[in-house]
Amino acid sequence: MFLLGVESCLLLSGNKKENMSERKQKNRLLLTLSVLLFLSGIFLPELIGFLSSDYNSMSHYISELGAVGAEYSRIINYFGFLPIAFSALIITLLLQSKFSNTRLSRTGFLLVGIGIFIGYFGAFIFPCDYGCPAEGSFSQTMHSYLGLISYLIIPVGLFVLGIGLKKESMIINSLTSFVATFVFLLGFFMMLNPSQIDLLGLWQRLADYTTFALLIFLSLNLKEQTKYE
Repeated sequence: MFLLGVESCLLLSGNKKENMSERKQKNRLLLTLSVLLFLSGIFLPELIGFLSSDYNSMSHYISELGAVGAEYSRIINYFGFLPIAFSALIITLLLQSKFSNTRLSRTGFLLVGIGIFIGYFGAFIFPCDYGCPAEGSFSQTMHSYLGLISYLIIPVGLFVLGIGLKKESMIINSLTSFVATFVFLLGFFMMLNPSQIDLLGLWQRLADYTTFALLIFLSLNLKEQTKYE
């Protein structure tokens, strides 16, 4: 009986060390992906926008940086849109795994990740025509449809995530998700407002960058919480 007890203790200790090791690996990956998302999703578009001639970050869509014939389209497509799509999706999947018993939180993370992936991978596969006109080539049409789908999915995911985190008693994270939902919808609806045509880039950045900032915030915040589990 004594030997069985010792063996059980050793097994529990081994499992605990293994779980701690897995959590540390996930936390490192979350940190790395958060840095990648910031660099590819916020820093690079602003840098390329600044360097591009005939481009104004306030009035032009982010996707215009990767348009067919754009000055730095290859750089923004391969080092911006592509890593944004995959880093955001993987971040949401990693965060989702921390809430294996909460369906709402997992669903919210998944919807946000899928929404970002559809929008940015779609922009990579189907770059818009130069100037991103309302009508154009097949690539422009697909670009517009996928962008619309993305902007419909993401706010639903953010709102569901807010409800899920509230049920987890993570009030600060929940409030942050609700605020992000409001800001995203504000940016989206202002983009649809014809009177805001000169500020399209500003409103899109408000929506997109808020979502990226939320994922980075949750990655770092939840990473700190799991250190002490």
